Amino acid sequence: MISLNREKKLVDDYVIFDLETTGFDPKVAKIIEIGALKYRNNELVDELSILVNPGVPIPDVITMITGIDDELVSKAITIEEAMPKFTKFIEDLPLVAHNSRFDLSFIEENILNLGLPMITNTNIDTVYLARKYIKGVDNHKLETLKDYFQLTYSSHRSIDDCLTTNHVYQYCKHQAAVIN
Repeated sequence: MISLNREKKLVDDYVIFDLETTGFDPKVAKIIEIGALKYRNNELVDELSILVNPGVPIPDVITMITGIDDELVSKAITIEEAMPKFTKFIEDLPLVAHNSRFDLSFIEENILNLGLPMITNTNIDTVYLARKYIKGVDNHKLETLKDYFQLTYSSHRSIDDCLTTNHVYQYCKHQAAVIN
């Protein structure tokens, strides 16, 4: 099982990642997009953006939310090709995600299904950080925080969600430094 060990400190070297999926249950739903941004000393140094052919039709509601449809992924690589690329990309760096438990459950399920070595990276959940350091918002959903910070990235596409997540992470890291 993937470690849900939370990174105890807010780090400068990390990978922000986000998935788009066909649903909410990792045992049934499929990954259709993987996005990851690698930061060293808080500077973006590398990017991984993969569309994944799920091998099943993408539900209309998911297409409405993400803009990802069957045609867009028809020539994309499979999860068998995508997951090793992702695990290689992340190295042993801490993983940062918004609601990391959700994304990590899909990573774990696919790693198990493919018989790949389980990752042991620590993780930082920006939902937890946002609840601690961002007040005055109706909720701490990523789209709400994007609007709060007046960011112009799109929503529900992996790389743009990674960019929003990084903004939230850097803001919370700054707030933590000011408070401590």
